[in-house]
Amino acid sequence: MREMADREVVWERLTRSTLFLDQAHVPLEVDRGQVEQFYHPLATSLFCRAGSTPRLMVAVAGPPAGGKTAFATILVAAINAQAGDNVAALVGLDGWHYPNAYLATHFVERNGEQFSLRSIKGASETFDAAAAYECLSQIRRGGQVSFPVYSRALHDPILAGGTVSSSHRIVVVEGNYLLLAEEPWARFCALFDVRLFITARLETLVDGLMARHVRGGKTRAAAEQQVREVDLANADRVAPSAVFAHVLVYKSDTRRIERVVPGLQAPCGMPGA
Repeated sequence: MREMADREVVWERLTRSTLFLDQAHVPLEVDRGQVEQFYHPLATSLFCRAGSTPRLMVAVAGPPAGGKTAFATILVAAINAQAGDNVAALVGLDGWHYPNAYLATHFVERNGEQFSLRSIKGASETFDAAAAYECLSQIRRGGQVSFPVYSRALHDPILAGGTVSSSHRIVVVEGNYLLLAEEPWARFCALFDVRLFITARLETLVDGLMARHVRGGKTRAAAEQQVREVDLANADRVAPSAVFAHVLVYKSDTRRIERVVPGLQAPCGMPGA
């Protein structure tokens, strides 16, 4: 791999083009102080590790609206700026959401009641975990692999909307449930060489969730119901996954990092470790 670039060069390369969030025309602000303090050191570490493996797999897990996508987008851009080449790719777990037509006609039982998957969209049951695992396993093995992406405009996945090419030596995968120690998710953890967990205060998560749902077309009342009945339960569900992380990233809001610290690094599948 190429020599690492210094911080000035990385910043200059990052500012050459605009980054966008969630496969949408939402420009992502990049703060130089944040890049130099947090993203550049992480990019440097991953860039160095990638030199000793055919393809480095990096998980970015955490609760909904913790800023995982923004973080992963900037991290991938920082790695590529560091390398001076397109060596890193971003894959989002949301691409493996079941389509809305499927969610509307399938149900799950909770506390003795039947709920349509559509009503709890975003919960782990609304993802095709088997298809996600198979695709990520293929990506890990190397070569060119197509993967689905989630459209915030269509509110549905787009099959083969993205591609990991043979030149991508680092693949960053972001999603809520990548480190979840529950079936059928427990086997995902072992796919990743480096595991990061994004976390934030409850009020930060709520603010981020509300903004996301309103931006996606929901009324404020519908957004509040989604947050109350679905999203916060999902956040509670993934919180224990933090013990598997090599690195913990605390966010002060959905865009800004507050601090980065070493994680507990419990072995995959052993939440009590």
